[in-house]
Amino acid sequence: MKRANIIVLAGQSNAVGCSYVECLKTHFPAERIQKLREGFENIKINYYSHDVKSGGFVKTAFNCSVSDEDTFGPEVGIAEALDEKYPGKEFFIVKLAFGGVTLYNDFLSPSSGDKYDKTSYASQKEDAAKALMAGESFRPGWCCNELIKIVSESVKTLEKEGYSPKIKAFCWMQGESDANSEAATVEYGHNYGAFISDFKSALSSYIDGCVFIDAGVSTVWERYVRMNEIKRKFATDHSDCRFIDTIGAGLTTMNEPFGHPDIGHYDSESEIALGHLFADNMPGFDT
Repeated sequence: MKRANIIVLAGQSNAVGCSYVECLKTHFPAERIQKLREGFENIKINYYSHDVKSGGFVKTAFNCSVSDEDTFGPEVGIAEALDEKYPGKEFFIVKLAFGGVTLYNDFLSPSSGDKYDKTSYASQKEDAAKALMAGESFRPGWCCNELIKIVSESVKTLEKEGYSPKIKAFCWMQGESDANSEAATVEYGHNYGAFISDFKSALSSYIDGCVFIDAGVSTVWERYVRMNEIKRKFATDHSDCRFIDTIGAGLTTMNEPFGHPDIGHYDSESEIALGHLFADNMPGFDT
């Protein structure tokens, strides 16, 4: 039976991908951008990202993000880095990300506390993405439930195709919204620990040496110093966890789009770099 190495990608808008392809022209040669646009046939992705669903595994490329912009998320950098290190090897990315969501409410997991609602899903809103942007509140835990659902569906699909699926890495780009709330920041370490534990429990049959990789938040968020220290400490205290110091790595948010920068989201080169940093922290894969 063929092995299927699975990488889970989850979080909020910097995991969705709000970086513009157009802006890559000032950083990368045209042939590299064209390769990324064509995508990676050997690295498939199944995603529910903001307002779009792939409906199954498709090749990893630009626009696994929002429906009305030519944008991309960390999955593109992950795919590029893995393809460089393991040319032609198959990988499967499963992505669940929505802009503006919190761990305090949306990604809340069963053992976080009594607020968690096991019956909460995106489908309870007519259009989840529009509802989020309009500031509507969702029942606690809906993102956690959607994540478990899409990962579970993905592994079952791969099994039907004759694969033996193994979750090898979990990439987490989240915490920006929580860093703007005192209550959410205070509870972040507890909620993240519960979330990771519950994810492992729900998918225990498929976890195989999985490394949980948590990216720090940028300087534009009110409590970014405290948030990043919480993330760093959690990774230090847990042998299967890693912390990416995105600030120390030089990732930027202040430059793009040109003339009217979107300071909450990573600039295009930094979004590619984020994907590479995730890939650099993954365990080795059998070739």
